[in-house]
Formats: sequence, C-alpha cells, structure tokens
Amino acid sequence: MDLPNIETYLRPDEIQAIPNWGEGWAWLAGGTWLFSEPQPHLKVLVDTQYLRWSEIEIQADYLSIGATCALIKLLEYPWLAEWTATAGFKSAVAALAASLKVINIATVGGNICLALSVGTLAPVMVALNASYEIWNLKGESRLVTAKDFQLGFKKTVLQPGEILRRILIPLSNLKWTINYQRFSIAATDPALAIVVIASNHQQVRCVISASVAAPRLLKCEDVKTAPTQLINSLENEDFIEDRRASATYRREMTAVLIKRCFNN
Repeated sequence: MDLPNIETYLRPDEIQAIPNWGEGWAWLAGGTWLFSEPQPHLKVLVDTQYLRWSEIEIQADYLSIGATCALIKLLEYPWLAEWTATAGFKSAVAALAASLKVINIATVGGNICLALSVGTLAPVMVALNASYEIWNLKGESRLVTAKDFQLGFKKTVLQPGEILRRILIPLSNLKWTINYQRFSIAATDPALAIVVIASNHQQVRCVISASVAAPRLLKCEDVKTAPTQLINSLENEDFIEDRRASATYRREMTAVLIKRCFNN
C-alpha cells in the first residue's frame, strides 16, 4: 500500500546523523506491517536498513541479534545442536503463517517493537530472559529486560527517537528446553492464546501472550508442581475480552496450552 502522506524519507547510515525527532516520524524496518494499512498520522520515515544492524553474533556471554535482522536468518543460521532453545525462534516465525517473501523482509526488531498482543517473538524473548539494548539519537544506550519492554497493545517503553538496537540472550539459556504452543480458530488466524515455556532442571519460565495485552511472565516456585501452580495463577491475570473470544475462553485455552507444554 502506498503512503501518499509521507513527505520525507531518510536513510541514515548512523543514528547520530538524525539531528532531532519530530511529531509524525516513524522508524521503517522491513515495512511489512507499516505498508499494510494507511498511516495518516505519519509524515517522515527513517529507514533503519542502512544502519546495518542485521547481525547474529556470538559474544562471550550472550547471543546478540541485531534489530534489523530478517526473520529468515533465524531459520537459516547454523545454530549449535546443544542450543535447543533456538527451536523457539523457528516456532515463532512459523506462527506468523507468513509467506517466504514476508519473512525475507520482516525484521526481528520490527516484530518486537510493533508490540501487538499476538506478537510471536516477544514471548520467546521473555521466556529466555533476554535483554534489549535501546539507543537514543546520540547513540547512548540503556538495557531493558524483555519482560519489561512491552507495556500493552502497541505500547512499549521506547521514548520518541529511541530505537531497539539489539537483543541479548544469555548463552547458557540457549541450552534450555523450550515449548511453544498457540491456539487460534483457524491456522492462519491471529492467535487467541500463546504459551511459551522455557526450562532447565532448576527453573521453569512460563510466558503467556495473545490472550493478554502484553507478554506476562508467570512465576513458578516448585518445578515439580509447576503445571498446577501456573494454571492456578491464571486467575490473577487480566485476559482480553473482545468480539473474537471472551476472557474466560482465553483463560481456559491458556490453561490447555500450559498442559500441552508439559505433556510434550
């Protein structure tokens, strides 16, 4: 879809080249969502592709994924066999039910920063205890945990002019077992509920998404009784109620997905 209201298109090769940030400005990543519907409030697009932040790097203690990394790279990268948790990346991309053309263009950072309730990558990052490195226009950075990044539907901690630079995942967490479950009325429909459980012998991290406005990390104190604890804790969550499904239905389906995670 064309965006005829756009007055200026910028493609900086470094973030410091952007002198200021104004009303009606937006970052452009892959553009698969941005160009899918009218954006009458936008006047300026700042293309992030020329910043060349598409890396997947193995650092001393972390896996670093650049914000402009295309989703296809998560599928094609030669992950170590012992990094079993990378299966969560593949599940998240598959859950999009997107064409090859889309996953070749859509970016990791775009998927996360769009902050949809049905976002597929965010719950995986929360489950793996990832951190997000955020830059401002001066190139100054701050770290935010994945679980604290998304505040609600299309709402994040990003301030005007700030941008997600990279995702950092502890290397030790990549060895966890991960299970990604989703439920929708039809396979290509947006999910009504998503559950991602990452675990090792000492802990279980359960994230619920799609059924709530933003990914929620559920606490589990005893690994042995984790399924019961997690399902009981759903009573304290604020589930979405809309024309697609009631809050009660979403809660019950979330409980079913939790059981599936442990049964698998």
